[in-house]
Amino acid sequence: MNQVLILTKNILAEQEIQQKLQALNYEVYCSSHALETFSQHRETLDFFSFFQYVILSETICESEVMELVPLLRNYSLRVIRKVEAKVTEMDHKYLEEELLNAIISNEDSVDELRECLYALKLQPNDQETKRYVQLSDKVSLIRPNALQKSVLSPEENYQFLEVLHHLSQTETKILYILIQAGNKIVTREAICHQIWNEDVNKSHLASLSSTVTRIKTKFETTSLPNKAIQTLWGKGYRINPELLDRIKKNETLHSLVSNG
Repeated sequence: MNQVLILTKNILAEQEIQQKLQALNYEVYCSSHALETFSQHRETLDFFSFFQYVILSETICESEVMELVPLLRNYSLRVIRKVEAKVTEMDHKYLEEELLNAIISNEDSVDELRECLYALKLQPNDQETKRYVQLSDKVSLIRPNALQKSVLSPEENYQFLEVLHHLSQTETKILYILIQAGNKIVTREAICHQIWNEDVNKSHLASLSSTVTRIKTKFETTSLPNKAIQTLWGKGYRINPELLDRIKKNETLHSLVSNG
């Protein structure tokens, strides 16, 4: 049996998620005292070694999460953030930086929680191994303030033009596919099929992973916060919402991608 620790400020707020996890035969321990002890004393507790997953409740504020997450990474735990419905900019940043393993929502069904936790169980959790991150299907992103900008500064405009000019034909096609999808996730298989127009094989998937990595690297030279393409493990890829907004609002940038 797998053990789950829910750190919360109000154990009554965790009844629904607790029941869903118990229906999946997880042993759930819900505690506000452990949160208080860990936050105040920050001492090494053997207590945490009994759990495979720790869920940080939405009752815990962002400033406390900022303190807790780096400390919890010292343990062999899958760190999961639970939210009501919206992911804050900081939560998403931690997900992208792989300090969180997943973000789940109160609205997730038993089936969705089962698949999420099973996927996390299969992935390695040591510090030397790449950790994949996951975002619940029921969670939506809060649009950062930067998305409200309708016009790029001349310097920013030049940065994005330079990157788009230096994208290969395949890289441009992948970016265009993701732009067309908007905020939706596109599976790796769907992208491969559109790129190569044939049955998807391991070679295609490997080539896609390498190409997406190159796209991310090229956009690192711009003012874009976070990665240009978000990788959602087991689900596919999604374009960075700010990059999507900027390209759609700038006729020159959009033309470069569309005609690439």
